[in-house]
Amino acid sequence: MNEKIKQLHRAKLVPAITSLLFGIALIIARRGAMDVAIKIGAVMLGLAGVACIMMFLSGKVRETPQMVIGCLLLLGGVLAWIYSGVLVDIFPILTGIGLILNGLSNLAAVKAENAGAGLVLLFSILMVAGGVMIIVYSRAMEDPLLIWLGVGYILNGLMDLILMYRVKDVLMGKGTVSGDDDSDDDGSVK
Repeated sequence: MNEKIKQLHRAKLVPAITSLLFGIALIIARRGAMDVAIKIGAVMLGLAGVACIMMFLSGKVRETPQMVIGCLLLLGGVLAWIYSGVLVDIFPILTGIGLILNGLSNLAAVKAENAGAGLVLLFSILMVAGGVMIIVYSRAMEDPLLIWLGVGYILNGLMDLILMYRVKDVLMGKGTVSGDDDSDDDGSVK
């Protein structure tokens, strides 16, 4: 079990701390943090594109789509780097579009299944309305969206750290997932 705990730490610790730090950066330096995040994403896109192109050129993958995908990823990375400021500006609009599309797909699912329509229907309508509001008032929504995104990243990082240590305790036999093992002192289950 000791190796599994080490693997868990390696897999979750860095992303959890990164999530916490990025959330704090978004709250403190909203536009600057988004610009840096977009540039990091641009570099990752570009590197993925170069990797696809290199695989094609080396002969490991000889399918034309691999080369096309590589070129598109590289182009996307270069454009995201060059226009990172524009992407930060249109972030609220993209968020609004995403909410509208998600809400509409949930509405379609409710209509198709006719099951669980109550809360799903309500939340779907709220998502569409919220998406429209964010698009209409995109300039006014930029800071609140980035702050909420920062809060979300902080909560995600905290939850990952808490879950990581709870699972570690369970794997080491120091606790249970629910915190109560439902057994009497003699070991019999209630």
